[in-house]
Amino acid sequence: MIDQYVTELNRALRGPRAAKASLLTEARDGLVDAADAYEESGLDRESAERSAVADFGPVRTIAAEYQSELGVAQGRRTAVLICAVMLLQPVAWRVAQLLAGEGSAGQSSHGYELAGTAARWSGGIAILLGLAVLFATGTGARFLGAQRLLTRVTGFFAFAVCAVFAVLGVVMTVSNPATHSLLSLTGLPGTLLLLGVPLAGIGVAGRRCLSWVRAGS
Repeated sequence: MIDQYVTELNRALRGPRAAKASLLTEARDGLVDAADAYEESGLDRESAERSAVADFGPVRTIAAEYQSELGVAQGRRTAVLICAVMLLQPVAWRVAQLLAGEGSAGQSSHGYELAGTAARWSGGIAILLGLAVLFATGTGARFLGAQRLLTRVTGFFAFAVCAVFAVLGVVMTVSNPATHSLLSLTGLPGTLLLLGVPLAGIGVAGRRCLSWVRAGS
């Protein structure tokens, strides 16, 4: 009975593997302890497990509660990813430019400079918001009872980061007067690698936030 219950619960949950495994282990341990207590009171093992499962609650009810926890875990992972990308992106670009033989000075258009400034400010804001999400998913969400709302907001935040930096990347690429640069039309493959891949990862993480929080609705 316990194995069957945990298997059904596993099928009903969607979320980060480690967090999901932890919740399933917690559920199994609680069921086993309850069944042991019933068995010590005189019930046979099958009846003890059946009683433990009945006390624990229907799979649908427990899955909805656990799914909120998994949504929070995914929101935390998404916030960490956003902060990491925003912190490492300037370093990666600078290293790539040095390896490509690009200098730090040179002519640039007004649009290029404006987009670069916007990217720096947007990156800083994204890091601050990501840290706020990390704090909220660590303590605030549980305190406020707003796990699903926070996870949903984190998902949209991830999509916003992707959209903003994709647009800024396109603007910087098109407006760059340099003929041989990573952020120019000739360096488009490098731009896609250094900018597109991390943004794609953030987008996938954001989609998981939204889909996994809907799974618990």
